[in-house]
Amino acid sequence: MLRDFPLFFALRLAAALTIATYFQPDEFWQALEPAHTLVYGYGYLTWEWRRGLRSIVHPVLFAGAYKLADVLNLGDAGVVYAPKVLQAVFAALTDCGTVALAARVFGGEDMRAATKVCVVFSAFTYFVGVRTFSNSVESTLCVVALQYWPLAGGAKLNTRKYAIALLFAACACVLRPTNVLIWTYLAAHLLLRTPLQRTALLCVLVPAVLVGAGILSLNILIDSAYYGRPTFTLLEFVRFNVLDSLSSFYGENRQWYYLVEALPQLLTVYLPFGLHGWYMSLSQQWSAVECKRNGEGARILAGIVLFVIFAYSMVTHKEVRFIFPMLPILLIFSARSLLHLRILSSTTLPARPRLQFLFFAAIALINIPLTFYACYIHQRGVIDVTHYIRAHAATNEITSVGFLMPCHSTPWMSHMHAPNITAWFLTCEPPPATVDMASYLDEADIFYADPAVFLAQNFPAVQCDANDMASSADYKFEWPSHLIFFAALQDTIAEYVGSAYVHETRFFNSHVHEDARRRGDVVVYRRTCI
Repeated sequence: MLRDFPLFFALRLAAALTIATYFQPDEFWQALEPAHTLVYGYGYLTWEWRRGLRSIVHPVLFAGAYKLADVLNLGDAGVVYAPKVLQAVFAALTDCGTVALAARVFGGEDMRAATKVCVVFSAFTYFVGVRTFSNSVESTLCVVALQYWPLAGGAKLNTRKYAIALLFAACACVLRPTNVLIWTYLAAHLLLRTPLQRTALLCVLVPAVLVGAGILSLNILIDSAYYGRPTFTLLEFVRFNVLDSLSSFYGENRQWYYLVEALPQLLTVYLPFGLHGWYMSLSQQWSAVECKRNGEGARILAGIVLFVIFAYSMVTHKEVRFIFPMLPILLIFSARSLLHLRILSSTTLPARPRLQFLFFAAIALINIPLTFYACYIHQRGVIDVTHYIRAHAATNEITSVGFLMPCHSTPWMSHMHAPNITAWFLTCEPPPATVDMASYLDEADIFYADPAVFLAQNFPAVQCDANDMASSADYKFEWPSHLIFFAALQDTIAEYVGSAYVHETRFFNSHVHEDARRRGDVVVYRRTCI
């Protein structure tokens, strides 16, 4: 499996150390921020952590990276980049596992080479694989578990490999409880093809129960120790997302989102080939030579993709990263299709030159520019401003900062790493289960509904006088030394603060943005009197 690790690690490390844009808040707020708080004792824990909804297992991985950076005395650079290096390791392992799984299911150096091409030129893998989402590590654990899972029908169960698969699968479920969908499908398939004999059934069920119970118990102990009280995060996760259905507060998508939006984002140029390979695998439309290794394994993988996308489509809150663990399988199907259509060459059949040229031209014209734009241009200002704050806080040029933005628009102390400043942002706590979700407004919503009214109600009078600028117990916020907001608000803010603040600098963030509140540059205003 680790045969190609040096190549993939070099690629992912380069991505991890250079990607300078923002994708989604969980990359920072649900991974790095808890880890930073755990190690350095300051930061911000979102409502999920206060409710015991999240397991500390994933952030602990990055807490270890922070600790190692401290031991090596890497300073601020270690804080920012140590987690990225660790995530590059996970991303490279996912790549290696994808190639190894392709070789296991379909066999041959042809499939290994074709899958390697698909992995290397995958735009979404480059963009998301090195980001510190739990979905990224979930993908690593899944693809490793599939190396050992019994995919071949009729073969005698290898208990050692089966136990290893269960171990990685259980860890994936602890990390992301929704990962249980994958293993529910695989377990059902395994039980259906297991002979109805007591010994055979026990060989399947007993290890699953023992490994599952063991990992779950260990997770409960770790989380209970972290929260300081008996905590079962999996139960809290189910209660919030299923019983109370509060996840829809953070966005609802149409039923066919994963088919018409998520899959094109995941696969880009590979979309027709991924679907073609998936269809052939599900329907077992292979030649005798192509089926010689493990036709049933291909059909099982195709069934996983179908089942997982169908299950996620039934949930109102949808995000493309939720099906990120399906990308390795879809890249394998893409490679199989490219070989089948002779777009990539094999040891038995040469490629069709014209089709091969068109394929690599599409990669050069679509995947590479798209990757560059997403990784290095779009939404980079919200990252750049945190580096600016860290540098100027170190020299006491910035003593306090306030973010008048939609909540979680930037990373927090995991990037600012400034214990000597006070900082605040507009929150977006979910409604209590008893409150009507349709009429509920969080703090950021209330601000954007009427910024001037919000500022008047929550801040003291903004005048260039030390006494008038001082905070009062009657107000939630005090005016900071620096205000941060998107350019879409600049006229409103400038009119309200008058001469008390002046424009200090700005950072390009995006050319276009689907959220009108986040359009334009990230603007920094400095208070003129303290």
